[in-house]
Amino acid sequence: MLKAWIKIKKWQWVLVVFFSVAIIYLLVPFRRPYFSVDYSTVVKSDRGSLLHVFLNENEQWFLPPDTSAIPQKLETAVLLYEDQDFYSHFGIDFGAVFRAINQNIKAARIVSGASTLTMQVVRLKHQNKRNFFYKTLEAIEAIKLNLHYSKEEILRMYLQHAPYGGNVIGYQTATHKFFGKQIKSLTWSEAATLAVLPNAPGLIYPSKINNKLIEKRNSLLKKLYEKECIDKLTYELSTLEAVPDDFIPFKSSAPHAASFLKTQYPNRKILHTTIDEKLQKRSNLIAQKYKELYEEDGITSLSFAISDSKTGEIKAYVGSPDFYDNANKGQVDGVLAHRSSGSVLKPFLYALGMDEGMIIPETFIRDLPTYFDGFSPNNANEDFQGVVTAKEALVKSLNIPAVRLLNGYGLFQFYSFLKEAGVSSLFRSADEYGLPLILGGAEVSVWDMVRLYRGLANEGKFSDNIILKEQVGKSQESAQLISAGSTYLTLDMLKDLKRPGSEYFWQKFDNSREFSWKTGTSYGHKDAWAVGLNPDYTIAVWVGNFDGESNKNLNGANSAGPILFDLLEALPSDSQNEWFEFNEVDFQKLEICAISGFRSSQNCKETELVNAPYNMKSMKSCDYHQTKYLNRQLDLQTCSACWDQLGAVPTKVLEYPADIAYYLRKKGTFVEAIPPHNPECTRYKAENSSRIIYPNMDAKLFLPVDFNGKLQKVICKVGHTTSVKKVYWYLNEVFLGETDRQHKMAVQFNSGWNELKIVDDLGGEDTQKVFAVVRD
Repeated sequence: MLKAWIKIKKWQWVLVVFFSVAIIYLLVPFRRPYFSVDYSTVVKSDRGSLLHVFLNENEQWFLPPDTSAIPQKLETAVLLYEDQDFYSHFGIDFGAVFRAINQNIKAARIVSGASTLTMQVVRLKHQNKRNFFYKTLEAIEAIKLNLHYSKEEILRMYLQHAPYGGNVIGYQTATHKFFGKQIKSLTWSEAATLAVLPNAPGLIYPSKINNKLIEKRNSLLKKLYEKECIDKLTYELSTLEAVPDDFIPFKSSAPHAASFLKTQYPNRKILHTTIDEKLQKRSNLIAQKYKELYEEDGITSLSFAISDSKTGEIKAYVGSPDFYDNANKGQVDGVLAHRSSGSVLKPFLYALGMDEGMIIPETFIRDLPTYFDGFSPNNANEDFQGVVTAKEALVKSLNIPAVRLLNGYGLFQFYSFLKEAGVSSLFRSADEYGLPLILGGAEVSVWDMVRLYRGLANEGKFSDNIILKEQVGKSQESAQLISAGSTYLTLDMLKDLKRPGSEYFWQKFDNSREFSWKTGTSYGHKDAWAVGLNPDYTIAVWVGNFDGESNKNLNGANSAGPILFDLLEALPSDSQNEWFEFNEVDFQKLEICAISGFRSSQNCKETELVNAPYNMKSMKSCDYHQTKYLNRQLDLQTCSACWDQLGAVPTKVLEYPADIAYYLRKKGTFVEAIPPHNPECTRYKAENSSRIIYPNMDAKLFLPVDFNGKLQKVICKVGHTTSVKKVYWYLNEVFLGETDRQHKMAVQFNSGWNELKIVDDLGGEDTQKVFAVVRD
């Protein structure tokens, strides 16, 4: 046997080696995928429609492979035109080869190449020259391809990588670019057009003059009719259809969201989002509407996002009204841009304040001139109420009560809450932001505001927004940062914010939706906000100019508010109109003073039971009501030194602090005067009957100089609780004069430290040290 093997001739060895190598080559599988190409990045809606398509690195439109079935019309047309025996040969059609050789000999030139569809797949991959050598290599690889891939896979590879003219690659891309539809909707005429285009895309490139394309398509349609693939009527109607004469641009419904995702996932070619295409298109129209409306007032930009309140799925994402508006920086993504928060963070402070036991909606908060180490907040209306309920302060977005509440709650604690709740834009320390943090001193984004307000909808648990379908159900919630009871009461307060325009009368309509919302306007009128939610959706809207230019027309309620409620009306009509469920387990009954809103004391005249968060800290008792002892005529206060003479009738009275009483009276509120103490009593000293309410001890006064070089005077004010008629004024021990009933005095302070002193006709007195600086 060995001798016989040795006797094999050299040419036989060559054949053995050749066939061995050939067999090994054919049996070794290809690396998958067979094609290694750069596809376009595709961003899809929640239902799979295209939201945006990017050119690949070769500036081609090349949609990535799809798993959907190849339309039967297209398969029939392609195989009839390219390779009728596709399902019966092994990658090479020897019958076609012999026919091609015979035709080429007779014509004395190459008129037929006999390439099978499988061989064309090989050529599409390698892009080799068209000659005999490369044709042979293609044939060999076609056989191997046929061994390792199914016919369906090979057909799909051909269709997915075939050139259709210009920079259009693949049948899915061509269907969109030529016919503006998805592949499942192809007609016979369209299928025939796609079948003939890859054969010579350079010659029959769609253009205004497309006779060759019509001829080739109609020729294929005739074959389909002759092969009884279509009937006569279909054939005749198909030949009447127009052929494409231009490319149809890919529509971009969410360019900013697409750009954001492409940056986040640069290696992903298909990005399935949670965006609702219908809602996104409605949102785009609303954005365009308000852009045109506001341009007259010099407002050029706006952005907003809509999410599912429960899951966090982003349903609409508008970064600017027009992505291609270069003049107004349209490519800036306003959803992610950091802008001044205005007042939109206030609801979270009020909710936290309730958990801390500082307030409930009915609780009084002081609203009067306040100074914090050089910082003096002011209300937008530049007015003072004296005292307001927490609900009124939040609904009216009063600044002074919010700053006082933040100062009491703790700046660092509130800052830490924002960080833990997911506000990603805070890049300074809490001390660097200071108390203005609550008035717009912080930078926030539309994205973060959606996340933050959804936390109120989810009973104080905060989770990430979701924009990719694969993320649904995977977002981790934070710990319980706000109690369920406090979030419910906060949302209930925000429902009372008056809506703009025709929405003002929303409660009169049967189909109206309950909605909690908050507005905000940044300092200098650079940013306008409106954020709102119901159990189904959360919406955040920002309006302004991307260059940061201020505009006096910018206002949260009037600029962002109308957009917010137009978006609310654009939401799917099948969304529920039910409000958040009231769960009794989240609340406790709390007896409060009917006037002050604090926990009732034995001195309160009227009380009421209200719902308070179950786990809130203990609230302080009302100190506005006190029990005073009066004489028998009830016109003088008495003490133990004069009880025997005048009597001691215990009487409950409402005694406002002097500064509050002053501003209440100024606003026209009746404040009942408390009877003065018995003037003949030698043991009583009326120390607290009057108080200097301006300037405050923490104030630093800047004294302006008039045209004559004289320092201007400062109007000083005194508040009182009892029936004070006269007040005597002193500056640095020098008597200035007296005031009667209306206690204001124009005082000319000296530069540096001053001592202002007042004495009233009841013997009460107050002293305030004031530092004044001359302003040049």
